[in-house]
Amino acid sequence: MPRGRGDAFLDALAGQLAVGAAAVAAVLDPGCVVLGGEIGYAGGAALATRVEARLAVLSPLRTGIRPTGLGGEAVLRGALLAARDAAQADLFAPPP
Repeated sequence: MPRGRGDAFLDALAGQLAVGAAAVAAVLDPGCVVLGGEIGYAGGAALATRVEARLAVLSPLRTGIRPTGLGGEAVLRGALLAARDAAQADLFAPPP
């Protein structure tokens, strides 16, 4: 299969992400790392496959790499929901 224009970029990005994932794997041994936010969403399976292959070279621990199915707004949305829940709990909690 011919290489596309973005393959060199994905290879370089995968190398950098694999270094970070190797550091996390050495301490936490998570079994799976999710590439979140816009990078994971935009890179998708192509980026995740590259990161997993590079990570296998850097670390003896087998750690799966998966892309997120959510865009960058997921973190903001989660923070907003957590803030709303905390505000509701404070406002509607029974008096001490």
